[in-house]
Amino acid sequence: MNGDFFENLDRLRLHSSQPEPQWEASGKGAKSSAKPKRVRGEFLKGPIPLKWLSGAAHLRGKAPLAVALAIMFEAGRRRSNEIILTSAILARFGVNRKAKYRALEALEGAKLIAVHRQPRRNPVVTVLEVDDGPGVDGVRQGVPGEDGSGPNITTLFIRKERQT
Repeated sequence: MNGDFFENLDRLRLHSSQPEPQWEASGKGAKSSAKPKRVRGEFLKGPIPLKWLSGAAHLRGKAPLAVALAIMFEAGRRRSNEIILTSAILARFGVNRKAKYRALEALEGAKLIAVHRQPRRNPVVTVLEVDDGPGVDGVRQGVPGEDGSGPNITTLFIRKERQT
């Protein structure tokens, strides 16, 4: 090199014609200009109303909740409240054909879904909105004895006390 390196520092300065470099802080509070990461794999697309989901969870057995999750999974994939519910979809959730029929009846009885059935066709399921009326409260739905189908827990407790 000819001469001293620090002799002409003006050659290192940015001129007004050159764009100023953009520096971003890397750390906790820094905003990233990159696109958000895409979720990989399969997932339930929300929002799923908690009142609807808890109504399905309080039905007797495991099949109604599994079928409800399968319905919401497929509804999210299809971006529609009306889906065709196949046995292949339900097999991924561990529900067989017979349990599918029972679970659909239970969910339909709880007024969470409407089902259109045709012979030798998969049922067409429509997800219904849960209202705040007295018919569906999401907590007591499907509890035995509440609809006159059998004894409730209070009746069983009173009978037990009388026997002793």
